[in-house]
Amino acid sequence: MVHPGFCCSPRGGDNQIVSDSHRPVTFATVMSAALVDKGITLTEVRDRLARQGHPVSLTALSYWRSGHRLPERQSSLDAIPALEAAIGVDSGTLAKLVVGPSARRLGRVESFDGLLDYPVADPATGAAFTGEGDVSRVSTQVTIVIGEHREIVSTTARRLVVANRDGAEGFTVFMGVDENADVGDLKIRALAGCEIRDDRRLAKNVRSVWLRFPQPLKQGESAMTETVVTQDDGAPLDLDTDYEVAAEQRLEEILIWVRFAPAEVPRRCWVYFSERGMSHEWPVEVDATASVHYRQRDFGPGAIGIRWAW
Repeated sequence: MVHPGFCCSPRGGDNQIVSDSHRPVTFATVMSAALVDKGITLTEVRDRLARQGHPVSLTALSYWRSGHRLPERQSSLDAIPALEAAIGVDSGTLAKLVVGPSARRLGRVESFDGLLDYPVADPATGAAFTGEGDVSRVSTQVTIVIGEHREIVSTTARRLVVANRDGAEGFTVFMGVDENADVGDLKIRALAGCEIRDDRRLAKNVRSVWLRFPQPLKQGESAMTETVVTQDDGAPLDLDTDYEVAAEQRLEEILIWVRFAPAEVPRRCWVYFSERGMSHEWPVEVDATASVHYRQRDFGPGAIGIRWAW
């Protein structure tokens, strides 16, 4: 099972999640509860933000607290980490509740190994499993081709990212295989939008590569990259019966598509996911094109995959 770094729970609305008590948790409810709990006024919050170089008006703060508006301007987005500190909530608590175009600029990059459902085998000394925050991951589309011998022929990944600063030159992606497999049996090539640099073996079953853009991005600019992973020459056939994508950061969209050889269609298939401590699996049908796909919006950090049985 191969896990390219970055990247399904159903939700009633794009800007809310549901707590265990079934009450909606939004930017406004979290901010308001923190203010009440800590006994902090909006004036105090405004002054604290101003001292840190974030001039946010009382009107804007009032709108955010009431839920009439969300932070949208870049200056407002930049102030969110300071706002979280000012009202005493954990880093990222408010950021993950800002949706749409704003959301892709927010939320830290999680550790790749922390999203895996199996151990990292023999990690190298000082191995780093967390990618850079220079870009925000917006969408990931992965196509897995299964051959007539039930082997994984290729995995093609298309990724859309947005630069979080001027001069962003690229970003790191990870590949992982099951604990007892060898990631050295994989070969990765750049097809479009990037070139492969700094290929590192972080463990027996985990590898990282840095995708370099043709030219540095300015803040807010986007880039598309396309890469393909195949078995190295002479490597044994990869006969795994599932494929999973790890989303290390919140994604606006993730799509996974498994295409089978028409003469070798599995008896059954399932889609599964894990996110924020939740996990779920359900059966799906192979369609008329001998393939199965699943698309999820507003997903991650977490892992989503498709598995099959012959």
